[in-house]
Amino acid sequence: MKASSNFSPNFSNQEQRKRVLVYSSLLSLLGVNLLGTPALTLSLLTLAPAPCRAATDEEFDAGLAAYKTQHYQLAVDHFSKSIQAGNKTSAVFLYSGHCFANLNQLPRAYKTYEIVTTAFKGTPEATTAADLMNRISLRLGQATPTAAATTAAAAPAVKGAAPAPAGASTAATEGLLSRINVFPPCFGHPAVSAASINAAQQAVKALPKPLRKKLDDSDASIVLAPNMVDRWNDSLKDLNEESEELNMAELPGRIYGHEMCIYERAKRRGSNDLKEARPPLVIKLQVGNMCFQVLDEMMAISKDPACRKEWEADCNRVPDNMQAKLATFMKADEWGPRETCSELFGSMIGGHDDNTDDLYRYFPGTKKWLKAKMGL
Repeated sequence: MKASSNFSPNFSNQEQRKRVLVYSSLLSLLGVNLLGTPALTLSLLTLAPAPCRAATDEEFDAGLAAYKTQHYQLAVDHFSKSIQAGNKTSAVFLYSGHCFANLNQLPRAYKTYEIVTTAFKGTPEATTAADLMNRISLRLGQATPTAAATTAAAAPAVKGAAPAPAGASTAATEGLLSRINVFPPCFGHPAVSAASINAAQQAVKALPKPLRKKLDDSDASIVLAPNMVDRWNDSLKDLNEESEELNMAELPGRIYGHEMCIYERAKRRGSNDLKEARPPLVIKLQVGNMCFQVLDEMMAISKDPACRKEWEADCNRVPDNMQAKLATFMKADEWGPRETCSELFGSMIGGHDDNTDDLYRYFPGTKKWLKAKMGL
């Protein structure tokens, strides 16, 4: 792409010239035409890393909204207009790469991420982009992954919101595995780790084949984010940090329809900081737990009278000194059996958390019935 013939900036050094070429390449990928817009090109010389959210940018906000509802081409269109209007943040470029990945335009996504690593060198966004380049390289069968992302090479198949699709074979990235979407961090948070991504993938792979096919053929998807506030930036101001109960930023996840949102870290109260990452076994259990809940909606598993019979018998045997601790799993409404079954299912595909041992001990009848029912 050639710049306007009447635009000939006086570069003070080679680095400035390189920056313009880098951004021109990226803008070309996005379909943004620089002809006749020298002011925008000049502004690229001072481009610096910026927060995840662009303030007072309606086109960026519209693009982000379209992205979150999986309208990726529409999102690209909005992001392009945002750039034309002068948006110089790392977010607009990184999200554009994510859109191309979700549209399965992998070479275009790779090039976009490659440019981000150059333009925002040394930033978390550059690290994320390098990771995604590695995953795309593996998916496309390229022999040498990018050096900056070798720590994530073991995580073979992720698509979307942070990692683009990757994997050693096409079969590895079909169905639900191809709809694992990892959101990049905001607020200076650490990115979702390769260990957590791998744990989510392993949970999906551990599903019995008939159950996995049901999820593969559905619109179910998995979202991994550092915390809820990284996924929903505006939710930060609505958190109740005075209640004794856990707020949404402290919970490990939540389901919206068939979208299973899992958060690697809990937020510290009174701060934007996050706690240590939840162990991979906990992430794996959460994925299995939520997969069961989506399947339960399709198959009414926990409402099966046989399930209810075993669950009630187990509840009747829980000693008094354990009833408060297991209250969530002993609710008399439909949520009691559902919570019990979803938690047991997550552990039976290889996950583990603070409830696992107690549930195995006090709900053996439910566990035995569920194991047979789910083909585990």
